[in-house]
Amino acid sequence: MAENDALATVLIERKLLPAPEVDHWIRKAEAEQCFLEEVLTRENALTRERLLEILENHFFCPSANLHEWSYDPSLLKLIPHKLAVRHLIFPVGTEGEHLKVAFADPDNGAARRAVSQMLLRPVTRMVALRHELLDVIRRAYPRLAEELAAADRRDAPAGKPPAAPASRPASPPLQSVLAVQDAVQLVDRMIDTADQQGATDIHIEPGEQDIGVRLRLDGLLCLAARLPKELGPPLVSRIKVLSQMDISERRLPQDGRLTVKRDSHLLDLRVSSLPSQFGEKIVLRLLRKKTDLLVLENLKMPPGVRKLHEEMIRSPTGLFLVVGPTGSGKTTTLYSTLQALDKEVLNIVTLEDPIEYSLPGIIQVQTNETAGLTFNVGLEAFLRQDPDVILVGEIRDMGTVETACRAALTGHKVFSTLHTNDAAEAITRLLDMGCLPYLISATLRGVLAQRLVRVICTHCKEAYSANETERAVLGYPAVTELQRGRGCQECQHTGYKGRTAIFEYLRIGDNLHRLILDRASAYSIRQVAQRNGMVPMAEFAKRAVLDGLTTVAEVQRVLLADEGKEQLCRGCQRVVSNEFSVCPFCQHVLKESCPECKSPIEPTWDACPRCGHGIEREWQKLYCRNCAAPLDRRWGACPYCGGDIE
Repeated sequence: MAENDALATVLIERKLLPAPEVDHWIRKAEAEQCFLEEVLTRENALTRERLLEILENHFFCPSANLHEWSYDPSLLKLIPHKLAVRHLIFPVGTEGEHLKVAFADPDNGAARRAVSQMLLRPVTRMVALRHELLDVIRRAYPRLAEELAAADRRDAPAGKPPAAPASRPASPPLQSVLAVQDAVQLVDRMIDTADQQGATDIHIEPGEQDIGVRLRLDGLLCLAARLPKELGPPLVSRIKVLSQMDISERRLPQDGRLTVKRDSHLLDLRVSSLPSQFGEKIVLRLLRKKTDLLVLENLKMPPGVRKLHEEMIRSPTGLFLVVGPTGSGKTTTLYSTLQALDKEVLNIVTLEDPIEYSLPGIIQVQTNETAGLTFNVGLEAFLRQDPDVILVGEIRDMGTVETACRAALTGHKVFSTLHTNDAAEAITRLLDMGCLPYLISATLRGVLAQRLVRVICTHCKEAYSANETERAVLGYPAVTELQRGRGCQECQHTGYKGRTAIFEYLRIGDNLHRLILDRASAYSIRQVAQRNGMVPMAEFAKRAVLDGLTTVAEVQRVLLADEGKEQLCRGCQRVVSNEFSVCPFCQHVLKESCPECKSPIEPTWDACPRCGHGIEREWQKLYCRNCAAPLDRRWGACPYCGGDIE
């Protein structure tokens, strides 16, 4: 057996057993049709613990003690029985977001790919003995099948035969569509399931052998179903017909949209097709027309950010930006802001690509670049329509940003979005587009940056002891306990259910105007803003972790670590390298270290916060009047010249 040969090679190469003895045990295992591990442990050639230690060192992963395994049907449903038998894998437990899976061969690429495609969460690989894995699989899965069959018999209506036992554990969310062969029903079932799961996108991806269907749940894609290859053409044609796209055109990308009615709400779908190697890929963006989504109170802004945002809403003129990556909720924030305005006395117009939500009392215009209606052209036309408030869907070029700034300069309130990582980068992005610094300084009033992080599932939320890495990331070494999701059916075993926004508000004041005119870097703008009271997005995220709303791993996934390669001199307000300890322009001290423990300290501190050593500044030092030697205040006379100390 190839498995026995692999273990035998390890035993011989590491000289754990003599080669003749290993050959003897291999022949015995082949004669008994069993694994080499089983023979070695049964004949006391190697103890079970020693064998697991050898496998741990060989595969560089921990071992799984299957003797202490306890039956857990929720774990068994994650990996089908056939997959477990084929690759000799078994789910043994959870650790935070990670699912611990025991492998007979953790280096088996086919087994690892199969597990990653099946599960919707990260995996911690462990190694186990083959015969123990096979034994626990044979004991656990039949018990699960019996329980599922008994549950089906209890739930079956009277007069109908009970359903046959399931041949595999619980399926992905869209697995039921495999039984649907009609394209019309297939599309309806797909949209219904995605809406019920709370998905924001449906990805239909043709492959060489089948068609993959993935849903974007809480910002991450997860495999929902694999459809037969022959269902691809009718499925794509049905979606194209519904979204008023050309079904005969398969060589060029197309865009479309459709609206479907569900029980309690309308659902807008934006459709995009893209020719690929094995057929057309279709992406459907789900936009739910729920009025409660577009209410400013539901954005859950922190009090400080909410106060600044309301000041922005009350301001009669100026340019206001909402920034962040794609899918961070910028459009929802802008629509909620427009809903908070008095639409009866204000003329509000929007220019979007595309129009995502229809807002009553607001004139909304769809751009059409083919016909020549671009953001710049539409914005210039708006200025002749006597507007009070203008919403530009996105600033993409120099013409749009200059027109938006001039509109704000002439007494209009202009809202727009920009794709940047944080609020400070919005200013440098406008400068990079070619906008004149004086226009930005005169018109920009505020920048709101935001991201979406997943929220811990309330059904499986649990406390755990924070490790040193998590405490270091948070910057709170005294924290001992944090929250995480264990994983359950409600959250698809991810530990998260739903998302919330974290914010960063940059208020453009007089102290930032000079930096904008000087074309300062985003780092210097960020530093000045934080000294003026701006709370960075990372700090809001850390507070969310401490409040038990999300996890450190989720914050690290969403936020980019930005250490910065520059620093701002406190003396002359110029940007210098992080490597400098003294400003080369004004000789201001930038960095100091504690003379006792050598830890970095701020120039304004009077004591080291790490060792408690007092920091004596130059103006506090005492020198001899006669010989100018440094003195200690405890001395009665100068030890160098004998002069008195006053």
